[in-house]
Amino acid sequence: MKTHLNTAGILLTTIGSFLVWKYLTELNWADKEAFLRGDGLFTVPSATEAEIRRFRRQLRLSKLGLSLIMLGGAFQIGSNYCPD
Repeated sequence: MKTHLNTAGILLTTIGSFLVWKYLTELNWADKEAFLRGDGLFTVPSATEAEIRRFRRQLRLSKLGLSLIMLGGAFQIGSNYCPD
């Protein structure tokens, strides 16, 4: 049981980390090419309804990822206190 709980914790943390990396790092509006050259401007364009839905989805998935990381960590901690 102890090993299974630890493994589940590692899997949840890994999946959560991927979700955070995939969706939280994409939440910006900077023109990356121009910004890296040093002549970019930070502008927030007028959003369409589809972009708002996509942004909300990204926020939900990144929050889900953070929750999975916390849950996976709790599973790993809990596995230390489980009897063999």
